[in-house]
Amino acid sequence: MNNPPPYSDAADRSLSSWLLPVVVFLLLAAATLGAWVWQSRVQTETRAAFAIQQSAAITGEIRERLRLHAQFLHSLQAFAAAHPELDLPAWRRFARETEVGGRLSGLFAFGYASAVRSGEEKAFVRSMRRQIDRSNFRIFPQSAGDIAAPLTFAAPEGPELKSFIGFDLLSEPTRRQAVEAAIARREIAMTGPVTLLADKEKPRPGFLLVHALYRPDMPLKNTEQRRQAFAGIVLSSYRTEEFLSALKQTTQGNFALKIFDEPLSGGSSGATSPTLIYDSDPSLATNTALPFFHHEIDFGGRNWILHFYPRLNHADDGVLDPALLILYGGLTGSLLLALLIFHLSTHRARAERYARRVTHELRLHRDHLHELVEERTVRLNEALHQARAASQAKSEFLANMSHELRTPMHAILSFAQLGIKRAEGGNQPKLSQYFQRIELSAKRLLGLINELLDLSKLEAGKMNLTLSQVDVLDLLAHARTQLESLLLARQLSIETVVMTPDTEIRADPMRLSQIIYNLLANAIKFSPPQGKIRLELGAAELPGGRRLDDTGSQPALAIRFIDHGIGIPEAELESIFDKFVQSSATRTGAGGTGLGLAISRAIAMQHRGTIVANNNAAGGACFTVTLPTNSRTGEVSELHD
Repeated sequence: MNNPPPYSDAADRSLSSWLLPVVVFLLLAAATLGAWVWQSRVQTETRAAFAIQQSAAITGEIRERLRLHAQFLHSLQAFAAAHPELDLPAWRRFARETEVGGRLSGLFAFGYASAVRSGEEKAFVRSMRRQIDRSNFRIFPQSAGDIAAPLTFAAPEGPELKSFIGFDLLSEPTRRQAVEAAIARREIAMTGPVTLLADKEKPRPGFLLVHALYRPDMPLKNTEQRRQAFAGIVLSSYRTEEFLSALKQTTQGNFALKIFDEPLSGGSSGATSPTLIYDSDPSLATNTALPFFHHEIDFGGRNWILHFYPRLNHADDGVLDPALLILYGGLTGSLLLALLIFHLSTHRARAERYARRVTHELRLHRDHLHELVEERTVRLNEALHQARAASQAKSEFLANMSHELRTPMHAILSFAQLGIKRAEGGNQPKLSQYFQRIELSAKRLLGLINELLDLSKLEAGKMNLTLSQVDVLDLLAHARTQLESLLLARQLSIETVVMTPDTEIRADPMRLSQIIYNLLANAIKFSPPQGKIRLELGAAELPGGRRLDDTGSQPALAIRFIDHGIGIPEAELESIFDKFVQSSATRTGAGGTGLGLAISRAIAMQHRGTIVANNNAAGGACFTVTLPTNSRTGEVSELHD
C-alpha cells in the first residue's frame, strides 16, 4: 500500500498560510507604488508651475526696472531742455540730488552730449574750455561725419569718467545706431551690447539708454526735420551684470538665466542672430534639448530674450519629501501588516500540529502509559510554559506592531489632510479629490489594523472593560447617525421596536457600541436598496452562573438586527463568527475582513452574554445579541484570570 509522502500535507498548508500575507503585501505595495508615482507627478507639475510663475515675476521686474530708468532719462531730458546752455554748476547740483544707489540701483553713470555740426567744432571747443575744469577739452576720436556728439558732462564725477569727457558718441557704430533710432522714433532707444569706456581694459557686456534733445521752435513732424533740429542727447550707461544683480527677485539656486539681445524687426538693415549678453551660470553647457522657460522684453527698439533653465538637482534641504514618505511608509506598513497576518493565521495551525504530535506520541506509547504519565506531565507543563511564553511574546509583538503600524499610517493621514487643505486653499478640486482618496484608503487600512489588534487583545484576555449604566437606545441612535450616509445612499429605513420598558444595562459603552456598529453596518450592506431594517429590544434571560451545576437565571436584554437581504446558508450560521471567515452567500464585493463578527462575539462573551445568527422565515438574516442587565465588575474581571 503506497502512502503519500508525510510532508506533502505540511507543504500544502505552509503554502496556503503564506498565500494571504503575500497577496495582502502585493496589493498594498501596488497601491503604495501607485500613490508614490502619482504624488511624484503632482510634485513635478507643482514645481514646474512655480518655476513658470517665478520666471515670469523676474521678467516682469526687469521690464519694470527698465521703465523706471526710462522715467529717470525723461527727467534728465527735461532738465537738459531747461538748461540749453551747458551750466556745469547746475548739472552738478542735479547729479548730487539724484539717488543713484537707491531707486536707480544698477545705474553705472549718466551724462549729456551736445550736438556739434560740421564747421562748429572749433567754436564749440573754445566755449567748452572756458568752463570750469574743461581747459583741456577736445573732441575725440576725429570723425569725418557731418555731426558729432561729444560727451560734455558725466556723473557721478570722478577721475575715471573725467577722462572720457569729449568722447564722440557717434564715432562708434552701435552707439550711433541707438542715437539715430532715438531721433527717428522721438523716444528712448537702447543700444545693443557695448563695452563701456571705463571697461576697455577688462571688457564686459553693457548697454546704454539714450534720449534725443531738439532745438526749440523747430518742426519735428518727420525724421528729417528732427535730424535738422537735433541738439544733443542725454544717456544712462549700465553694466549688464550689475543691472541684473540689483533685482529683488533672484535666480540664485532656482534657475540658470541666459539673456540674448537682438534688434526688433525693422530696427536693423540686415537680420542678425541674437547675442548673448548675460549668463548667470557659464558652466551650464548649452544644450538645445535642455528644458527652459522662454520670455521676451521689447524695450527701446531692442528685444531681450530670456531663457530660464531650472536646476534639476535643486531640493529643499531639511524638508520631508511627501512622495518618498508615502513610498517608504507604505512599503514598511505593508510588510509589517503581512507579517502580522501570517503570525495570526498560522497560530492555530501551529497549535494543531503540536496537538497532533502529542497525540501520535501517546498512541505509540499507550502500552507504557503508566510509566510515561509522569514524563508526559512534565512535558505538558513545559508545553504550557512555552504556550504562555508564546502568548506573552505575541502580546509584546502586537504592542510593538501597534506603534510601528499606526505611526506610518497616521503620517500618511496627516499628509493627506494637509494636501486636502492646501488643494482646497489653492482652488484645485481635482488635486483635493486625489488626496481624499488617499485619506479614505489610509483610514480603511488603519481600521483593519485596529480590528486585528482588538481581536488579539480579546483572545489574550487583555481587553479591560469599563462598566457603566448605559441606555441601549442611545447607542442605537448614535450608530444610526454614524451610518446615515450609507442609509441615504441605499435609500434604507430603520424601524426600532421597543418591547420592554427597561432598555438600560450595565456594560462598557464603547465596546457595546462596537458590536452595534458592526451588526448594523452588515445589515445595511446586505439589505436590498429601498428596503427596511428592523431593530428590536426585548426582555430575555441568561443562565445564572458559569459552572455546569449552577442553576437559575438572570435578567437580560435581547437586541435583534433583522434585515431582508440574501440570508446566510444554514451550514454557516456558526462558522461566520470565526476569524477571517465570510459567508459564501455574501461574497459579492461588499468588502470586509471577516473579523467584525469574531470581535463582536468576543466582546459579548466578555460581558457574559451571547450572540447568535438565524435566518428569517420571510428571507434575510437576524442577529440576536443577549446581554445581562446587571453585569458585576467582579464577574467580568474573572475572564482575565
